Amino acid sequence: MKTLVAGLLGSLLVPGALGHSAFGILLVNGTQTPEWKYVLDVASAYHVNAESMLPNSQFYKLAPITSPLDPNITCGRNAFVSAPKTSTADILAGSEVGFRVSVDGHGNLDQIITETHINPSGGPWKPYAWHGGPTMVYLSRALNDDLSSYRGEGDWFKIAYKGPVNNTHWNVGREHEFSFTVPRTTPPGKYLMRIEHIMPTSEHPPYQQFYVNCALVNVIGPGGGTPVGFARFPGTYKPNDPGLQVPRNQVVDYDVAPSELRLLEYKPPGPPVWQG
Repeated sequence: MKTLVAGLLGSLLVPGALGHSAFGILLVNGTQTPEWKYVLDVASAYHVNAESMLPNSQFYKLAPITSPLDPNITCGRNAFVSAPKTSTADILAGSEVGFRVSVDGHGNLDQIITETHINPSGGPWKPYAWHGGPTMVYLSRALNDDLSSYRGEGDWFKIAYKGPVNNTHWNVGREHEFSFTVPRTTPPGKYLMRIEHIMPTSEHPPYQQFYVNCALVNVIGPGGGTPVGFARFPGTYKPNDPGLQVPRNQVVDYDVAPSELRLLEYKPPGPPVWQG
């Protein structure tokens, strides 16, 4: 076991692994809620005992999902195991909500990291989404409004999307959080709220990276809207879909000159955003 843990920690400390991250914090009207209180906690991709890790380490949670066909694409790796201990947040339709990165390959939110090459300020650490890429938020209403037994097998509609700022930069790239507005006419009820941050690829065979987390929310409001444009996870995305498999000039992490990048030509996967 010690050898396995050492190997795991080593693999997570290489540059590629440092970019891994998790959105474990829900923001409600700009207010940070406790980590994993409303967001389903996720499990390791490795056969490792969490108790054998370093104190407060969450490195074992950070490995991305690498195929849209993986059943864990719904809400993250083994996320529903944590459902019984996850609270439901009351959200007002029309209000601002967000997800904050709570842990990345360097450490946890507010951890003191003294290595100046990692944290020049020397102050509390602010984890971030290392890989630039498109970020989307979906809602799926629980059958009979019962989140205790719902596993996201129903329909999902997209309520937010951020893509590129320009041809060379993504809106969510080395950012700490992603905030958006819940459509005012969203039907009231209990939902899974799913954030999805993607690193597309031009490789063959495809090797995308999906960073997915889900919060449990109770949407409160007058309703009146009828969501349209639905997706299933897994089901809607395929590995070679446009938006997942992209031209080389739409992948910032590759050795492509900035003058050759064309991020503004990027088209996201899935349905369009429902604005209410």
